[in-house]
Amino acid sequence: MNTGTMSTNSFTITEGRAIDLVEISKIWKQVIETHAEFDITFTLDKEGISNFQLMIAKALTDPQQVLYVARKGTEIIGFLYGFTKKYYGIFQTRLTAHVSDLAIKKEYRRNKIGSILMATFEKEFAKSQNVDDISLNVHIQNQQGLTFYDKLGYEKSLVTMRKRLRND
Repeated sequence: MNTGTMSTNSFTITEGRAIDLVEISKIWKQVIETHAEFDITFTLDKEGISNFQLMIAKALTDPQQVLYVARKGTEIIGFLYGFTKKYYGIFQTRLTAHVSDLAIKKEYRRNKIGSILMATFEKEFAKSQNVDDISLNVHIQNQQGLTFYDKLGYEKSLVTMRKRLRND
């Protein structure tokens, strides 16, 4: 990607760098801990943070992945990690851009940062990859997330159902 820098009056969006991974992981951990409050499956594994860092580090060199970072001055206040994936073999072949993670520090939410990260993903990454659509997952109990994506024009299409067999 060659997006350069996108700037508003209060924050900037740039592509992520290796030096950003530790701070991004802290923001991601904050969001995961919030999700764990309503879904125990979001409880982090002891290697969860380092595995997350390894996963998003690939976005720094793989042209089919992207990591956008929102900064206020030198402070990282949010990020978006996404990639493309191709569906083929059974249904009509299509290329999808998938938003894997969007996270904003709590104190900076409701300032359009998430909306601008999503718009950057769509305009700079998804369209350059010539994808058919953009997908993402939102927990059914995450009402704030559901409302946010609905306002951006996303539609509900599938519901994942789960039955717990163990309570550990």
